Amino acid sequence: TGAWVRWGDTGAAAEAILHDFVAPAAEAGHGVRVKNLYNLYVYFWRWALWKVFEHESASGPGVVSFITASSYLEGDAFVGMREHMRRLCDEIWVLDLGGEQRGARKSANVFAIRTPVAIAVAVRSGEADEATPAAVRYARIEGSREEKLAALDAIDGFDAVVWRDCPDDWQAPFRPVGAGDYFSWPLLTDLMPWQHSGVQLKRTWPIAPDEETLERRWRALLRAPDRSEAFRETGDRRVEAAYRAVPADEGGNDPTPIAALPIDAPVPEIRRYAYRSLDRQWVIADERLISRPRPALWRAHGAQQVYLTSLLAQLLGGGPAVTACALIPDLHHFPGGSGKSVIPLYRSADASEANLLPGLLDRLSEDYGRAVTPEDVLAYLYGVLAHPAFTARFAGELETRALRVPLTKDPALFEKVREAGARLLWLHTYGARFVPEGERPGAVPHGAARCIRAVPGAPDDYPEAFRHDGATRTLHVGAGAFAPVAADVYGFEVSGHKAVQSWLRYRMRKGAGRKSSPLDDIRPAHWTARFTTELLELLWVLEATVALYPEQADLLREVVAGRCLRADDLPPAPAQMRQPPDSRTRHPLL
Repeated sequence: TGAWVRWGDTGAAAEAILHDFVAPAAEAGHGVRVKNLYNLYVYFWRWALWKVFEHESASGPGVVSFITASSYLEGDAFVGMREHMRRLCDEIWVLDLGGEQRGARKSANVFAIRTPVAIAVAVRSGEADEATPAAVRYARIEGSREEKLAALDAIDGFDAVVWRDCPDDWQAPFRPVGAGDYFSWPLLTDLMPWQHSGVQLKRTWPIAPDEETLERRWRALLRAPDRSEAFRETGDRRVEAAYRAVPADEGGNDPTPIAALPIDAPVPEIRRYAYRSLDRQWVIADERLISRPRPALWRAHGAQQVYLTSLLAQLLGGGPAVTACALIPDLHHFPGGSGKSVIPLYRSADASEANLLPGLLDRLSEDYGRAVTPEDVLAYLYGVLAHPAFTARFAGELETRALRVPLTKDPALFEKVREAGARLLWLHTYGARFVPEGERPGAVPHGAARCIRAVPGAPDDYPEAFRHDGATRTLHVGAGAFAPVAADVYGFEVSGHKAVQSWLRYRMRKGAGRKSSPLDDIRPAHWTARFTTELLELLWVLEATVALYPEQADLLREVVAGRCLRADDLPPAPAQMRQPPDSRTRHPLL
């Protein structure tokens, strides 16, 4: 096979080999995701299908069976692969062994790997009938590694397994369609068709909790004996290379390669950055430092923009199903997020084009008897999805990775959910969006938590650890203390990510997360008054958030009990709506 496939090649040869997988994905609007096809296990599948079912000598019965990574079962990049398999085969049997080790809902793996796996058996009895899709049947084995292996060992035939039928649509996932009202509701990704990946730097040193630390790291980079080592080069960002820069009269970055900069070169622009859910940090917003700057996000960033983030291809854990921010978000803003986990409200910086299904606003305006705005829809979506009662109630349904939305047909109920969601959006954007009447932009409500003992500001007293005393409801940060801090505030969770604890870890003396270069060792010199203010703001935001949760849970029960808009009540999203906005204008970062 080596002569037929240049393993790992993502160029013209690989594209030709995978053409039957790539072309349908591109036509379905998933072209930017086909990079996920360039994986060895996909090459093995493609070669085996060709050899057994498509080769000139392969005119009769045949079987192809593999145990591989299971991403092809439902990933958007693999719609062409699934279509091709359905055209070539009569039957496909999928035995899902799970084994996800990276998400919020972890399961045991039969191998010592972190990637979930599945066994598939693809069968053809005779000549191919490419006009009739193969029957796809699915089963899943749960339990510990030992229990899964024992279950496999006990299988002595197909009849020993309880199989469920999967959809026969050509590109549908190799998973059964769920039963119940949940699966009649529209997908969030159909209501808001454009999703994008967050910014990915591939180096951590250009991100910090304060600006002064970034300035010191930049100076250290320019003084380093080996700038390439300090920089942490990757294949797409090297210190000797020049990257896209805009003309000087448009602002933007200095195009000079990092290696050629004088030792006193000015620090590039430093911007606020949505690093993790509810954690605003700072980033050196310079394209020379950012491996995946996501130009489309910067082009669409404006004063009214809001971003939802979620897990759209992985299992959601406890807590809210979505979070929000008003700053450009990181790839992992939603815990465990990767791929296209960012959903902007607008497709343009001037808010002239909403990222909503065409015709949705007209339909809702007619149903509710008043003009419905994009902000109304976003607030409703946030009100119904951004709380733990949703993920708890639909935990089973969410195993399909399909985040669906119950859109009530009751105008009064829509208003109540919208109001709750608007307040949450105000809180979670730290007062930047959806500011209630009488509130000052940029302000969040004062809560109960207070700094009862100041965190010392001397360098030698910089906090190294923190702890929460549940009995006294006191959060101890080094020698400082904050109270009252309720247990549900301290333990606030977003899909397994503890927001307060993560925020503090990034601000301890040694910091948190992986280090990408020696520059990461340059940490804040001391605990600042700004850190104290921002910690209080986080605590106040979470106090107000958890106080809203009972109301949201009650509203969700009312919504689900009433009449909701069905997915088939709405037209499909045009393929072009799933693509990034055009690039005729450029953001100053670029």
